[in-house]
Amino acid sequence: MKTALGGLVLLSTCLSVDAQAKGTATVLLAQLSGSPQRIASGFIYGIPDNGTSVSTQIPEYLYRDIGFDSTRAGGAQLVAPNRGWAFGEYPGRFASALSNYRTARDFGGDFILLPHDLWGADGLNEANVKYPGDDSDWSDYDKFLDTLFADMKSNGMVEGVVYDIWNEPDITSFWPRPWSQYLELWSRTHDKLKSDFPAMIMSGPSTSASPEQSNQNWNQWLDHIVATNTVPDVWSWVS
Repeated sequence: MKTALGGLVLLSTCLSVDAQAKGTATVLLAQLSGSPQRIASGFIYGIPDNGTSVSTQIPEYLYRDIGFDSTRAGGAQLVAPNRGWAFGEYPGRFASALSNYRTARDFGGDFILLPHDLWGADGLNEANVKYPGDDSDWSDYDKFLDTLFADMKSNGMVEGVVYDIWNEPDITSFWPRPWSQYLELWSRTHDKLKSDFPAMIMSGPSTSASPEQSNQNWNQWLDHIVATNTVPDVWSWVS
């Protein structure tokens, strides 16, 4: 709890300072200015699937030459019969994620798992998707987590995984439900994940909006993670 509160104080302090331009930055692509650190050398999406095996479609040197270090995936936007758990079509999406995971690990990279894609909430079929906690019923989501976690364990999909609870829950394409329902999903998932995989890194809230004192979603989420002691290991959002 002290860690959570300390993080919140730091965040609040940072938010109270307005960003100000310090001048103009000029980048000369033809001129070396230092050794590249390759901190963001990875893929949001885009590694070809290969069943459940390591992908061989992209030559190895292209990964190694860019210093590849991470990717994120969950079988996004695969069509029938692979639309995700909500459609009764989960295996194909898990196979895609597993192939991407194995490719990432083959090159020493971390793998950010996107369970909302495995569920089927990937922006293509949002009008037809049932969501965790609909009608206050969490039984199907609990079954989803049980199945996913068992598959991860049986396939050795543990080392190097960063579990991202739900991508951009403040966008209706991914979460057209009340924010309170998302907060319940957050704490339920956190507790189950830390029970099954105590050492696994968990990230969130992965919102489309940066943290601002005027953002009520962020304020409610901060209150919730303190009250439930469900602070993520990695704080993520789109800036």
